[in-house]
Amino acid sequence: MAEDVYGQDIKMDENMQVVAAANGEAVMTDGPETGCQDIKLRLLTYLGTLFYDKDYGALIMDWVKDENTAENRQALEIEVVRRVRLDPRVEYGTVRASVLDWDESGVKLSLFWQFIDEDHLFNLVMETGTEKGDMVIKDVNPY
Repeated sequence: MAEDVYGQDIKMDENMQVVAAANGEAVMTDGPETGCQDIKLRLLTYLGTLFYDKDYGALIMDWVKDENTAENRQALEIEVVRRVRLDPRVEYGTVRASVLDWDESGVKLSLFWQFIDEDHLFNLVMETGTEKGDMVIKDVNPY
């Protein structure tokens, strides 16, 4: 797949802080790394809070302190799949989300998808309800 399909962005580390080169300039992403970062940002942003795009984001934090029921697990998985499928670079039908753990402290979820013209799945693990109430999204397979 051509790199221009993914575009470029300022690279962020796993704490979503800008990565700087030794000379102080911001490091840029390219290729699938850009797509993965875009998906992380969409999932970390609460739906409707981006001032110039009210349809951007996800409602994941609505489930953080909710009860662990089959209906809530399924609803959370559907929400994550729905938001990832909004990325036009994601191959249709490849997005899968699965709740790994859910207790009074939060939720842990695994997410898989494939980009168009890529030959492997990408995988993220999301954890919500940490001590600070943050959501953490980690790459299982670095680019």
